[in-house]
Amino acid sequence: MRETILELVDKFNKIKEKGYIKGIYNGPLAIGRTFEHELGLEMNKMSMPDYNGIEIKTRRTYTKNTITLINATPDGEIEGEIPRIKEKYGYPYYKDRNYKCLYAEVFANKKTFSGRCYQYKLLIDDKEEKIYLGIYNYQGIMIEKKAYWSYEYLKNKLQNKLNYLALIHAWPKKIDDWNYFKYYDIGLWKYQGFDKFKYLLERGIIKLTLKVDIYLDENNYGKIYNHGCGFSIQEELLSELFYAYDIPTGLLV
Repeated sequence: MRETILELVDKFNKIKEKGYIKGIYNGPLAIGRTFEHELGLEMNKMSMPDYNGIEIKTRRTYTKNTITLINATPDGEIEGEIPRIKEKYGYPYYKDRNYKCLYAEVFANKKTFSGRCYQYKLLIDDKEEKIYLGIYNYQGIMIEKKAYWSYEYLKNKLQNKLNYLALIHAWPKKIDDWNYFKYYDIGLWKYQGFDKFKYLLERGIIKLTLKVDIYLDENNYGKIYNHGCGFSIQEELLSELFYAYDIPTGLLV
């Protein structure tokens, strides 16, 4: 892995020397796809790391958004748990109130509202080795505990996807109303393991975000647009979940 890391750092430095690079398209995800394009990478499976065992995350300078670690679809009594939950507990989508949507930031150390009627909380069950999505009414009384993520599923997904993480920072700017990116900094991280992930989840340092709405384009209007179930963490707290990898020495600190 040391050789692969140095190879990635060398390629990063060559990309850095180019200065501002025009985005390969003009959408919100262009910062990551443009960097991967510069590396010569094709779109990969979401469950696999981007670069020979190293997951790559790109960040705009000064962004306050959390870093999505993994997207993980829950198990449950039926397939398509999140669309089911959206239909049952969602609220009218502001862009077309004939359809429902769902947005929830869910923690294991507190209940949080999504809309006015329902609250959500992650319930960590060490006996069953599952993390349940608890749904409560506005009074805080539980009304559902069906969807869950097994420890084994999350453990394997995290280990496969995040064993090594490269965090890339870039300056964005607009030129003729098109996005350009200047990639200027790289940091390497080594995942500490599932026990640490679960510990941080229990403390509310890692959260789950559910986001489901509908497509608005002519061909797909009204169809479910599931943005994913993302477990995420603030960038300044990465050292709680990862060891910092010192590039010159290869030591973990």
